[in-house]
Amino acid sequence: MTSPLRRFGQFAVLIVICSLAIGQLLGQPILLGYVTSGSMEPTIGAGDGFVAVPAVLTNDVDTGDVVVYESPAGDGLVTHRIVDETEEGYVTRGDANPVTDQAQGDPPLEGDDVLATAPQIGGTILTIPGLGIAATNAGAVAETAQLWLIDLTGLDQLRGTTALPVALLVLSLVGYALETARDRSSPERDRSGDTVAAPSRLALGLALFVVVVASAAMLVPAGGETLTVVSSDPAPDAELVTEPGGTARTSYHISNDGFTPIVTYLEPVDGGVSITRDVVSVSGRNSEAVGVTVEAPKATGHYDRTVIERRYLQVLPRGVIDTLYAIHPWAPFVVIVTILGSVVYAFGRRFAGYQNVRTTRKQNVREYVGNR
Repeated sequence: MTSPLRRFGQFAVLIVICSLAIGQLLGQPILLGYVTSGSMEPTIGAGDGFVAVPAVLTNDVDTGDVVVYESPAGDGLVTHRIVDETEEGYVTRGDANPVTDQAQGDPPLEGDDVLATAPQIGGTILTIPGLGIAATNAGAVAETAQLWLIDLTGLDQLRGTTALPVALLVLSLVGYALETARDRSSPERDRSGDTVAAPSRLALGLALFVVVVASAAMLVPAGGETLTVVSSDPAPDAELVTEPGGTARTSYHISNDGFTPIVTYLEPVDGGVSITRDVVSVSGRNSEAVGVTVEAPKATGHYDRTVIERRYLQVLPRGVIDTLYAIHPWAPFVVIVTILGSVVYAFGRRFAGYQNVRTTRKQNVREYVGNR
């Protein structure tokens, strides 16, 4: 019975995490919501969660319903009760508030503004004590981890997004699904009859997380950059402006905002572009400028020239990356993420397994002492 109960508990936790994460991503509660103030006490205490049914799944709201809607001031979501209905719309109030929201200046609530409804059984809202506190703390941890990753990898594109929480959620679900399928086909069990899966599941989730971060560090900053050369007669003294048939010089800047060194390969897509260095190594927290010369056609006008940048984390010797790149531009990427994922997975399995061994030894000692 222990194993099914444990798996049911794990599944329930995943449902809660999914609901909160998806709700945060969409800007409305999905299945579960929570309040952060005491405006709905004693119905819903500060920091408590509640079951929330999306508005698309419910009928029209009515007086007495507890609804979730976007704050008119843009301060986030509000969970209050509808206390009256007028020609202009619904009147709302928190159960602990002495006056309605509309008496404080908020516009009447319209039906389309309702994002979710809290179902009631016999006039009682289904609440989950402490869920809001846990969700808030988890969000703070995720935000701190995201800022750390931005500082480590230089991926400023992640700033202000929900990329990390969503990535963690996806990786957790994938790891759980893979390990669940693996457990069902594995005969390895401990003394209590539970499948020994925690070390591999933990290691797999950690490895997938590292692979995603490493992939983003190599793929997000890379890509093509367009240089526009202007062929003009007369040609003013300006960057990338030259007379017809002349050449213009500029610099291509490569920034590495992370701590891990990178190797960057530059390839001009169009003719008439030459680069002083097509392979550049950039150390952590550093940048390099590469000279680029662009030839202008003999006819006047604006002409776009594209330079493709491909970058790789320099976790392998430079010569190895060069050899792999000569085979195919994707070859270094595949090898690097495979090595990183494998090393982290092996380390995670070994570390988690070591902890399990220590725990098992302690249990054996307790059993031995108890038998004596």
